Amino acid sequence: MGLCSKPNKASKTKDASQSVKADSAVQPCPLKDANIVSVAWWVNDKEEASGTQWVNLPVEDKWVDGVDVKHKDWLGMKPSLKVKFDKPGAHSFKLTLLKPSGTDEYTATEKARNSHFKYTETIVNGTTDSDGTKVIKNAVELVAGGGYKFKVEAVDSKGKKVKTGILKTKRKFYYVEAKMKNLTSVLSSTAPVDAEYKKHHFEPSKLTALEIPLQENIGNRADSTMLSSNIVAAIDADAEVKEKNKYLLVVAYTDHLAVKNSGVDISKDNINVGPGKADAIIPVIAAGLLSPYTVDTRYLWHDLVGSESWFVSAEFHRNGGGVEVIPEAKVSADGSGDFWNKVKVDVTGMAVGVGRIVVKVNVVDRMRGGLALGGANQTCVCTRAWWRDQPNAKQECTIIHEIGHKLGMVAAGTGISPDKHATHYENKGHAGNHCFNGCSPGLSNYQGTANLTASTCVIFGAVNQKNAYCANCEKVVKKLDINAGF
Repeated sequence: MGLCSKPNKASKTKDASQSVKADSAVQPCPLKDANIVSVAWWVNDKEEASGTQWVNLPVEDKWVDGVDVKHKDWLGMKPSLKVKFDKPGAHSFKLTLLKPSGTDEYTATEKARNSHFKYTETIVNGTTDSDGTKVIKNAVELVAGGGYKFKVEAVDSKGKKVKTGILKTKRKFYYVEAKMKNLTSVLSSTAPVDAEYKKHHFEPSKLTALEIPLQENIGNRADSTMLSSNIVAAIDADAEVKEKNKYLLVVAYTDHLAVKNSGVDISKDNINVGPGKADAIIPVIAAGLLSPYTVDTRYLWHDLVGSESWFVSAEFHRNGGGVEVIPEAKVSADGSGDFWNKVKVDVTGMAVGVGRIVVKVNVVDRMRGGLALGGANQTCVCTRAWWRDQPNAKQECTIIHEIGHKLGMVAAGTGISPDKHATHYENKGHAGNHCFNGCSPGLSNYQGTANLTASTCVIFGAVNQKNAYCANCEKVVKKLDINAGF
């Protein structure tokens, strides 16, 4: 079908006296001079020279918002194309998805771990329909990362080449603030959060905030479980938010995120007790829960949860034998402002003697700036720490940091993640995977003021008020695969 019949050869007669006459003029084959004229991205039954492909979102109308995503054909990793020739008929062609520019190429180890890190490199063969055009669907696949710039090259049977314009990959996620009732120092604007992620080819879309019940402190698993349950209930009650749940992150604001070390013994020897004797002053010193061999000054657990006291018990161990209970009324906190790092014991009501005083107390092990909660899409940021309101800069840093964890930072080079980078560390004074860029390499513990000050990346393990990813991390952030959602 579509072939041209050959012209008849000139006829001959047996009579040599007759002249040999040629047939009338040959009609040219209409396919012979057909040329490929264009290949373009095919969106909403129209040719598009260039555009943005939202590679993580499914090809469904529910993700079309008319602002960022204007048609579902801009969704997913398999864009459509249209090839056009200058004449009708069935014309053969070849398509090639060219090597992308922009974001760094995925490494061989990354491609081996995650098929979404590999684009279509094989040649696609095709033939146009009778009108000389062809729409091609699901033939080429992009990658899951953001900032990759793809073009397709099409070649006809005569070697003529045409190319599309650039199709750039981006990833989109939604987020919603969940604000506890009666908080007074919630972050005033999330614009800095949006700006940082836009730099790395994400498009964060904020939904209308939710309200959740107040919890005085999120300090243990039970607190976190309750917070997660409250968040889920609030999402379920809001149809717009619930619809986006697969690609939704929640930023919950709470008061404190303090961790309690319960029942710590502090003591002092050779204390003289009895009428007229001086108060016994005992420093609050204890090991850390994350660093059990690091003994340091701690602060008493007070004014964090209304029903919880810092005091547990007190005893006097008299030299020569005997243990006496010291009433709570005789024990008081000492320190500066809210930072109570000493205990004062009134010993004047005791019989004269010498011995050891042991006070069992609850102390603050650490104050966290934020958490990636057990719920797959939930993060939490404190609005107060160390009994003080947190400034915007700290809350911004915390939100960028915790969203980063939910997106897959810091990549450890396992599962579907990109390769581990040079300044990655795990569980060295901070729980989980973080980045020590700016600090000395090879440390066993990255806690402390010196490391906090030296750190240069928002994914350092403590709130350093840096709002940007370092050069090592930003290369990884651009490569992250969030196709599965949260």
